[in-house]
Amino acid sequence: MNRRLKLLILVLMFAVLILSAAILSFRLASPAGGTPEPEAQPAGNRNSVTLFEGASGLWGAANANGRVLIEPNWRYLRIMSDSVLIARKNGSKSNAYGLIRTNGEPLVAFIYHSITQAAAANPDLWIAAFEENGRQYYHLYHADGTRWSDTAWDACNYTGGTLTLESGSSRREGVLHDRSIEWTDWQTEYPVGLHALTVGFDEAALKRLPPVETLDDIGEASAAYLRYLFITKQPDASMMPQENSAGLRTDYRYISCRLVSAEISRVKALETEGLPSYFVQMQVKYQVLNSTGGIEDVIRTSMQLTLTRNASTGALTYTGFSDAQMRATGAVTGRKNTAA
Repeated sequence: MNRRLKLLILVLMFAVLILSAAILSFRLASPAGGTPEPEAQPAGNRNSVTLFEGASGLWGAANANGRVLIEPNWRYLRIMSDSVLIARKNGSKSNAYGLIRTNGEPLVAFIYHSITQAAAANPDLWIAAFEENGRQYYHLYHADGTRWSDTAWDACNYTGGTLTLESGSSRREGVLHDRSIEWTDWQTEYPVGLHALTVGFDEAALKRLPPVETLDDIGEASAAYLRYLFITKQPDASMMPQENSAGLRTDYRYISCRLVSAEISRVKALETEGLPSYFVQMQVKYQVLNSTGGIEDVIRTSMQLTLTRNASTGALTYTGFSDAQMRATGAVTGRKNTAA
């Protein structure tokens, strides 16, 4: 082999190497075919499920090996987790979103007009908004498609790691911990005629008290008893156990009085061997009225109520009541109701 032939072979080999490097660089820089548009990009593990656009412009899903999991029949898809997708049906005239599994199985009904991740830093909190009777509500979902709670919230906000929820007159703040919410503040009120029984506990109090759901039951029951004392003409014994109802129905009632304000200041779980019981202390202000409806006196007192969970129904029943001011000064004429 002469010298010129060797030189030609070297030049050809060098050209092949240059061409191979260029092809490899081009492949690495080019996007893979069927890459989803930005709004459809995965929020979870991008290596387990990918989304692709079909020839019709609709969306489908495939696994990491390229095997099609869901045919491209959906107008919108977004990855919520490795097993759940947010979807919008093809042909839907409204923005009705729901959840499906990555095998195409329906998971949550298509009732929401939006399902969004609350924050990039928390992939397990999703806020789903829907309308009912002209009002907007919110459900909270885990990334696996299950709800944080069954409550439909009036308002929902997640900022700086703090979740704020509102429902009616109730307002809660909390932080997410694993799959539960640790409440750091709870404020609410319950109607008692034209006034309300108010409740408010901070983080320190909530840590030693029963769960907020139980506190809500206690608040509802306490407000109902105040309505019985101050408003209802005939006592409602539906929440009183038979063995206690007689004494509570014939105890002092505040027929000739007008409630001004009431606040739950203390709740304590009682040590019992049987059913769960709770002690409730309320700071109450009311007016004593004379025969003409004028204000005879203004009373500020501490009322104590005992509630016990009914074994059969699970409802709270009244098992005790006292009024510190009544014990100190005696009964006001006309307050006692002797009708059973």
